[in-house]
Amino acid sequence: MTRPTPESFLVHLHERVLVFDGAMGSNLQTLGLTPDDFGGHEGCSEALVLHAPAAIRRIHREFLAVGCRAVETNTFGATRIVLQDHGLADRVAEINRAAVRLAREAVEEAAHADGPRFVAGSIGPSSKIPTLGQISFDEMAAAYAEQVQALWDAGADLLVIETCQDLLQTKAALAGARQVFRKEGKRLPVMVSVTLEASGTMLVGSDIGVVQAVLEPFPWVDVIGINCATGPLEMVRHVKFLAASTRKPISVMPNAGLPENVGGKAVYRLRPEELASYHRTFVEQDGVAIVGGCCGTTPAHLAAVVQAVGHSVPRPRTVTPPPAVASLYGAVTLRQDPAPCLVGERTNANGSRQFRDLLLANDLDGMVALGKDQARGGAHLLDLSTAYVGRDERTDMATLVPLFARQVKLPLVIDSTDPFTIEAALKAHGGRCIVNSVNLEDGGGKLRSVASLAREYGAALICLAIDEQGMAKTVDRKMQVIARMFGVLIRELGFQPSDLIFDPLTFTVGSGDADLRDAARITLEAVERIGREYPESFSLLGVSNVSFGLAPEARVVLNSLFLAEAVHRGLSLAIVHPAGIEPTYKIPENHRQAGLDVLFNRAGDGSDLTRFMGLFQGGGGTRQRRPASSTGSPAENLRLKILEGEKAGLEPLLDTLRKEFSPEEIINDHLIKGMRVVGDLFGKGEMQLPFVLQSAEVVKAAVGYLEPQMAKKPDSAAGKTIVLATVSGDVHDIGKNLVNILLANNGYRVIDLGIKVDVDTMIRAAQEHGSTVLGMSGLLVRSTQVMRENLAELNRRGLPFTVILGGAALTRDYVEGQLQPEYQGRVHYAQDAFDGLAVLDRLVRDGGSETGRETPPAEMRSLRPTPACAPDRQKIPRGPCPSTHPIPEPPFLGGRTLEIDPEALITLLDPKTLFQARWKFERGHLGEADYQAMLDREARPALDRLLADLRRLDWTGPKARYAYLRCRSDGDRVHVHPATGRKPFTWTFPRSSKAPYPCVSDFFAAEEDDLIVPWAVTMGPEVEAFTKKQFREDRYRDYFLWYGLLAELADCGAEYVQKWVTAEVQAKARLETLDRESLRLPASGARFSFGYPACPDLGQQKSLLKVVDGPGIGIRLTRNLQMVPEHSVSGFLVLNPRAHYFSM
Repeated sequence: MTRPTPESFLVHLHERVLVFDGAMGSNLQTLGLTPDDFGGHEGCSEALVLHAPAAIRRIHREFLAVGCRAVETNTFGATRIVLQDHGLADRVAEINRAAVRLAREAVEEAAHADGPRFVAGSIGPSSKIPTLGQISFDEMAAAYAEQVQALWDAGADLLVIETCQDLLQTKAALAGARQVFRKEGKRLPVMVSVTLEASGTMLVGSDIGVVQAVLEPFPWVDVIGINCATGPLEMVRHVKFLAASTRKPISVMPNAGLPENVGGKAVYRLRPEELASYHRTFVEQDGVAIVGGCCGTTPAHLAAVVQAVGHSVPRPRTVTPPPAVASLYGAVTLRQDPAPCLVGERTNANGSRQFRDLLLANDLDGMVALGKDQARGGAHLLDLSTAYVGRDERTDMATLVPLFARQVKLPLVIDSTDPFTIEAALKAHGGRCIVNSVNLEDGGGKLRSVASLAREYGAALICLAIDEQGMAKTVDRKMQVIARMFGVLIRELGFQPSDLIFDPLTFTVGSGDADLRDAARITLEAVERIGREYPESFSLLGVSNVSFGLAPEARVVLNSLFLAEAVHRGLSLAIVHPAGIEPTYKIPENHRQAGLDVLFNRAGDGSDLTRFMGLFQGGGGTRQRRPASSTGSPAENLRLKILEGEKAGLEPLLDTLRKEFSPEEIINDHLIKGMRVVGDLFGKGEMQLPFVLQSAEVVKAAVGYLEPQMAKKPDSAAGKTIVLATVSGDVHDIGKNLVNILLANNGYRVIDLGIKVDVDTMIRAAQEHGSTVLGMSGLLVRSTQVMRENLAELNRRGLPFTVILGGAALTRDYVEGQLQPEYQGRVHYAQDAFDGLAVLDRLVRDGGSETGRETPPAEMRSLRPTPACAPDRQKIPRGPCPSTHPIPEPPFLGGRTLEIDPEALITLLDPKTLFQARWKFERGHLGEADYQAMLDREARPALDRLLADLRRLDWTGPKARYAYLRCRSDGDRVHVHPATGRKPFTWTFPRSSKAPYPCVSDFFAAEEDDLIVPWAVTMGPEVEAFTKKQFREDRYRDYFLWYGLLAELADCGAEYVQKWVTAEVQAKARLETLDRESLRLPASGARFSFGYPACPDLGQQKSLLKVVDGPGIGIRLTRNLQMVPEHSVSGFLVLNPRAHYFSM
């Protein structure tokens, strides 16, 4: 047949799933081969192609007969490295050619009516690991080149570099293949398949994220896959990662399960239909294009796979891989959130005296330790430079890089301009590095040389704004040089824009040189233009250069301000010592303003610098930081203590009870029963949640006191054990923590896995702890879908755990009407913690003997959705065009930061909302007078206490970012125009299905520019940490009260921003303060937030936080679009006086 090109092979993969064959080695073991079959080279299965070719031909034929359309040659170990151990080093070419010939003969015998069959040249990992120093890169690459040449000559259709255990070995194999491809003038399709152990990493410790980051940039890697080591179950999470992360087709070739040692032989238990079921899921859900089998898989296994997916089309995937670099142990995305990606600068012989001294002393351990220090200091990447006068840069780099690769968990930036040094470094590191740097100083010759090396080894590239005229010092010159480099690198050398990092250069403003007074401003403008003109590429600055020549304290201030300004303008990466940067809010206001004056040359005559330097003379530069008793029986007294939440005198009371009861009897008959009374009162509305938590603290303290006195017994808690977790992607844990408290104090053993927990972890924990019950919690709407996916995965694995679902976004209708009928086990809805306790009690009482799912009520059985249930948005008529409204003139365009006085938020606090909605002090059956008396006795003193503690707390205070932006509506969309020169973006809103069919977009002008004000508010990380500390220390009531107070204050922060904007727009000027009178006035317009019915698309949160610079006040988004810190809110203001809220 005609040898396929990479292009034709990839087209074929998009049209139909390609089924590879199964195991070679384990099937050979069933043939009863003798030592003679190996030609005296026992244990060398590659020798069989010469001495027992019929055995190899037979296995190929059996797999082809059941419908496999690709067979791998018996050349897994056919490199000189392996064959020399069998005395066959001189027969590499002969063995590889013979193996291809046998596979080709079998393929040509098979019927081709339903499409081509392929011969895949198998290339194994060899017996040496270069990362561990067992072989040099060049020696390994040469061995692979020899094998690839033989496979090429014999007519292999594609190459499979498989069972990769070390990515440096993989790179060597790719380098060997490239040597052959260059010699032949064309290339073959190349698959790379890595082996991930049961631990989740390759042999040297690389995870699937590293695999993707390293292999994605290689254009001659056509397919990325996984094979060997485990069965398909253990591969599920890795396949899902690849499906979401790589543009390349994916291959999956599992073992027939994990091997078991039976009588000294490996036995694989996975049945053919099980393998086929997994592959069907991989193809239909994850878009896998190539499937097959590895160890233990037989023709019967592959027959089932062919029947299941052999005629399927892979599910289409649209993926934009996040550009990343990687160490051996982890990948780091270059677009950090919050920005920037920090490059540690202290392992540089020219920039760090400490590192230089260590280098001159040949102190390898000391240099590695310095690298580790930068990781602990917050660096994302590590700049490594060994260039120093009198030293052999290449030798030093070749010595240090392997040590850093193995011992430092940060990706490396190879800082050198010498091509030989750069190549030595890239040959010594299995991760994905960055090369620093190239320029056009000589017109482009050296750029092409160094860039070609970066391309060959899959590295990213830093490009400096330097050409034949020297360092570019104006914005236009910087951009002209960058445009030239971009053209050469993209169009001539084949880089992708995401491989390139542009450094417009930073010059000092601390020298007093009149020609450099505008240097910082010019660089900042260039950063902004790079982001605008090359949005897929990145920008980088050497931050500390801006302050060279100043006193240390002055440098910290200026570096910090410069970095903040650059990030605000879109800076991607910064070379900086993270420990030497201060958050700008910690910089005294006079230092901040003076530093900004210098950076922007506001005086224009150099006097700004003089004033700034004067602040750091005479000690002025020191950095400052901103600052129930009863006369009843002991048992009755214990019950009262639980009901009243009183711990005083608890231990003497328990000692008295111990004279009559065992610890177990006290716990089961008194403590747990006391909590049941608490639960009954809560259910009747006669006890509010804060008191429930106070009671739980008493019970936990009592159990803790009694536990040491209890006799040790075999673990019998399995029947009353629950695994509890907030589902993957959700960071909210207040509800889950309340469930934990209640269950633990009612005699249940709770295995709390925390937040963002995947279903694999839940399953492992349940199996480890002998639990048959999983409790899944989540606040987000997205979390309800994650729960559904988790149930589907449990179905697929045949694990019918009893599952209890709870969370704010869930409803009984959804769980009982939609999820329950789909799940093979039992699933229950818990409206609150006591509801969950009731479900568990029922399960324990019934002995877990329920035989099936709960039958939903008749009215629930028809709730499964049909297409007609939801309104057809396209058929909803457009609402009446909004009447014209006066468009206010913005006081300014762009964004700013507000540092909010907590007292202002306290002024806006509505105690009624706090007490009822947040703190759950509900009236229940109380009369109005009794209810107010309870608030006077409990709620109001608690609020006073917490506010007093808040005022004493050492924290930076609430912060907000907001921006005045131009916008215009267009149907159901609003086009927003950032003021910083970035590309416009669009927000889309649903239209109400209820007349007059309003939509948020109707509140904005369509024929002229209107004004929109996005905003974000955070209470900050310190108060979040303080709140969680209450929980860790078992102060459950305080934890709950603090959580509710901070949530309400965050909402007050949103109201504060709205009032601030109202006052600012009315004044038509930028405000510096908001007086108490303005706080009392009503705010204009309406406040909308994403995630609510009128603005349901949380994905639009990304552009909102980007345009207001949420990271500037410490807000970032999780993968599931939640804001961190947790007590953060965001939205946008509509200034149209006719704007209003509406139902959907």
